[in-house]
Amino acid sequence: MLGAIVGDIVGSRFEFENTNSTDFELFTDESTFTDDTVCTIAIADALLKNGGKDFQTLLMGWCRRYPGRGYGGRFYNWFINRTQEPYNSFGNGSAMRVSPVAWFGSSIKEVLQLAEQSAAITHNHPEGIKGAKAIAHAICLARTGCDKDTIKKEIATS
Repeated sequence: MLGAIVGDIVGSRFEFENTNSTDFELFTDESTFTDDTVCTIAIADALLKNGGKDFQTLLMGWCRRYPGRGYGGRFYNWFINRTQEPYNSFGNGSAMRVSPVAWFGSSIKEVLQLAEQSAAITHNHPEGIKGAKAIAHAICLARTGCDKDTIKKEIATS
């Protein structure tokens, strides 16, 4: 989770830019946390407080606490208006916030179930769910010592 947050802060000044350079300062005055960090922390909070039984309330609460962080339009409307329904998104938002799930679940099965639950509150399109599950699965495999080739094979066949 710390890697996701540090990566978000370091990369924040490049968001919406097409840059391939690896020659840059890690932290500048422009570096800040974005919606990615807020949502990742919200998912971790939900896991720690209630085992992920209520991702929605905590995600909405964290996002309303930090509203100006670069959220997508439909997601912003979802949490500001307290819409209870998912909006069939297949974007990357569910995948970018899922990393804590990979550390919380005690098995691949539980990780995949929690990833789907955390995604489905907003990104209930099959592709949105698939993206969150793939990222959580990959992180879980990496944290248990699997090598890159094994991870690629597992994700490709699941």
